[in-house]
Amino acid sequence: MTDPIFDVSDRVVLVAGGARGLGLELAKGLAQRGARIVLADSLTEEAAEAVSQLEGSGHFSTSLDVTDEQSVEDVFQLIRSRAGRLDSLLNSAGIARFAPAVEMSSEDFVQTMAVNVTGAFYLSRCAARVMMAQDGGGQIVHLASVSSRVVNETYAAYSPSKAALAQLVRILAMEWAREGITVNAIGPAVIRTPMTETTLLADPETRAYALAQIPMGRFGEPGDLLGSALLLMSPAGRFITGQTIYVDGGRTLK
Repeated sequence: MTDPIFDVSDRVVLVAGGARGLGLELAKGLAQRGARIVLADSLTEEAAEAVSQLEGSGHFSTSLDVTDEQSVEDVFQLIRSRAGRLDSLLNSAGIARFAPAVEMSSEDFVQTMAVNVTGAFYLSRCAARVMMAQDGGGQIVHLASVSSRVVNETYAAYSPSKAALAQLVRILAMEWAREGITVNAIGPAVIRTPMTETTLLADPETRAYALAQIPMGRFGEPGDLLGSALLLMSPAGRFITGQTIYVDGGRTLK
């Protein structure tokens, strides 16, 4: 039986970027514990298929482009009409573009900021409006990264976008604290997923370097993030706001 202090049962949770990867894995963990999940993603067909993988009932999916203000607003209108309320936002939407700064295209830099920062702002603003109208507060959790603190070459777009997200979390937490809305982030180190295994970790030299930066001597697994998500979206985390919790095997200690 779930400890009531970590109870998320019957909570309506929007998982942005939830069609695959960390978003989907977290959605599965929350659904197993009784949350009602809304999977929203630009990968519309994948999101619809992913819903069928969730335990429980009351889940649905929808299309979402976090860089399109109207698309974001439409998702929240849909949630209000179909679910009646929104308890938590879990934003896992994000992109990563890596290149030496002198070679990085303007398009890649701008798109990274648009998805990772502007999209996070659009989602947070709409979620807060819904939560304020409900007069019951809520939780907003973003997936950030250790890259908001550590320095890596070729990260001239990604790292600043995650640093901006961490500061956005602090500002929104301050503004909405009296509304009962907590705003936090989870900052993982490298997490093993099908995507990272075929991209970032596919090169043996890059893999070895990344592993050497983690004092615990292993990469993270998707399940390593679930505890922090449950903490921040349950009664256990009701007095935590404005924080980025680094789930990183000690990566930020270096």
